[in-house]
Amino acid sequence: MARTISVTETINRPPEHVWEVLTDWPGAVRWMNGIESMSIDGETAEGARVRFFTRGQERDSLITHCEPGRSITLRSQQGGVSADYTYSIEPAGQSSSRVSLEAECHFSGFLFRLLGPLIGIAIRRTDGGQIAALKRVIEDDES
Repeated sequence: MARTISVTETINRPPEHVWEVLTDWPGAVRWMNGIESMSIDGETAEGARVRFFTRGQERDSLITHCEPGRSITLRSQQGGVSADYTYSIEPAGQSSSRVSLEAECHFSGFLFRLLGPLIGIAIRRTDGGQIAALKRVIEDDES
């Protein structure tokens, strides 16, 4: 897999609060660009499906790793593109958190491998600002 996104922000709220907002699936529309609605089948845990509506289509991601309060990985697959988005939270001082997003993509099939660099650019443009947007939502909600 090729790293497509690697971003980190410090959010002036404790990790447990950041985790609560990060995993508030219906509320993700406030900070995930292009997402019109989002829900989860069951609890936030490995094996659960997160469903979302974007660009006129319903899609889903599978939670492949979940360490409550610390990290979660969502895997999405569409055609010849597979993407793992890992969100991590760690304490950064008394009441702040360092929040990271690492996205890795894999392209299979001739056409997707050929278009991989362009798809990567599109993914960075669409999702590269997620953590900065999450920071704005969290810090603006309580200011």
